[in-house]
Amino acid sequence: MKFSAWAFLLIWLFLAVPAANPAPADDVELLRGTWLTVSLVHNGVMVIGEGAPPLPGPPTKLVYEGNKWMLKSGDKTIASGTIKIDSTKTPKEIDIMDDSGVVNAKTKLGIYEINGDIYKYCVAQSGQPRPTEFLSKAGSGYSLTVSKREKP
Repeated sequence: MKFSAWAFLLIWLFLAVPAANPAPADDVELLRGTWLTVSLVHNGVMVIGEGAPPLPGPPTKLVYEGNKWMLKSGDKTIASGTIKIDSTKTPKEIDIMDDSGVVNAKTKLGIYEINGDIYKYCVAQSGQPRPTEFLSKAGSGYSLTVSKREKP
């Protein structure tokens, strides 16, 4: 009788303790895929989005494969590189390294957030300090981009 009472108690405790929540998905994995640029504000000026003049050519896409990124216009890769993220910071931090040598040779420091199929990031020009908020004011040198995940 003692054994069954202890067994019952252990089973009850095991069932009563909530299962551990699964670990949140790694943000590098959440970024995997193709993102279409919805809006881009650079240095306080709307470059892509509502109110901006249409840009010639195909839409800009950002493709992430693990920690590698590619900026594409149609099928043409414009720039590429790697990222390093720190999702433990608030706001979350992203470092963007350009491998192609086409745009910049230095690391750009930024912040980001992923909300479902919306990816927002604010990046400083190379050599400038990391932004602390999602704003691109005139004279700041920051670029604020909002992208939407491309559906297959």
